[in-house]
Amino acid sequence: MKDLTSTTFGYLIAFLLPGIFGLYALSFWFPQVGILLLPILKADTSVGPSFVFLVIAVGIGVCISGLRYFIFEKGIYRKAPLPPGTYHGMSGDELTLHKAIVDEHYRYHQFYGGCAVALLILFVGWLTHSHPTWSQISGWSLGFVAFGLLLERSACDSFTKYDNCRRERHNEKVRAAAK
Repeated sequence: MKDLTSTTFGYLIAFLLPGIFGLYALSFWFPQVGILLLPILKADTSVGPSFVFLVIAVGIGVCISGLRYFIFEKGIYRKAPLPPGTYHGMSGDELTLHKAIVDEHYRYHQFYGGCAVALLILFVGWLTHSHPTWSQISGWSLGFVAFGLLLERSACDSFTKYDNCRRERHNEKVRAAAK
């Protein structure tokens, strides 16, 4: 039987949670999104609205993950890609190990990076649509920046661990082939 726990948890933190945060952030930009969120917050909510909410949140999470990929992996971190064919011909054990590395490191990078992107959307939406006072702007800006830096550093740490593990596995494979 396939172990679904770590994979399912990985998808939840990589896509669903940033998607829920992203939906909340979009409610500052589009009031209709806030109206969509109202039935979910009621105690007597039925399965229908909850299911629709989860599907939309996953969709938003996947979109946020795309932004995260270009901002963090292509823009900020710019790690050199592994050579083509690295994943070609993996044995079952190698594939299982690679999936474990993804679940233990990369999914956390997706969560932290996705939340950082959603936080940026939230901050700009709050700033432009809530009409805060200057004192609110200065106080909340410090909080947003501190939380954003915490998320970015956490995303960087998780991505570095993931990248180091996959490069180590690749180098082991190259050394074994050279023997």
